[in-house]
Amino acid sequence: MAAIELGFSPCIHWLEIALEHLAMARIHHEAVLHAHRADADFADALKQELKAGMQAAVAAATFFEALYAATREYVRPPPRRARSEPCKRTARYKQVAEQLRRAFGLRKHGSANLRQVLGEVYRFRDAAVHPSAGFTAPVSHPTLGVLVEPRFVMFGFESARLLVRAALAFCKILPSRDMRRCCKGMQELGQSLLQLGEPLYAKWEQEHGPLLDDASA
Repeated sequence: MAAIELGFSPCIHWLEIALEHLAMARIHHEAVLHAHRADADFADALKQELKAGMQAAVAAATFFEALYAATREYVRPPPRRARSEPCKRTARYKQVAEQLRRAFGLRKHGSANLRQVLGEVYRFRDAAVHPSAGFTAPVSHPTLGVLVEPRFVMFGFESARLLVRAALAFCKILPSRDMRRCCKGMQELGQSLLQLGEPLYAKWEQEHGPLLDDASA
């Protein structure tokens, strides 16, 4: 039997998945706007935009989970200190941010920026995979001017675009640092992210504009 060798990079694959669903969210978003201008029913298109945007958001968060797991192969997290009194569990985004800080050697400003971005990314992820069962008051859709369930706004194309951009940007920013002090395994991981991610960076800039802000480039 012939063997087929295929490369497998979970981090990059999750970015590809995020971009694929973002493209679908964009298509459905444009369909919503077209139907709204034509005074036609846009309910189904709005639902499809929500579903695609939600999947794009979750995929963006899962990129960071995959990167967290990859770095643990080379940089183990510090052991937890035993405490006599019970304490709240550290938020997941803080755990991931701390691991990436240590693995890529981020300094204070870079660490704070990463933690802030991850806080938003994981807020959206949690809203998607751990939704509240209670009633949520409707909000006004910023484009359509009608009242909708908040998640139709939260997981619209524009919000999903920001989340996917954040994941893709950090895929480029983190390994672009001076990693000479990092272990060989981390250096190789960084090079792999840059090499495999390059087509995605180019695709983003072609379809959506600059990937990095001047301050983060």
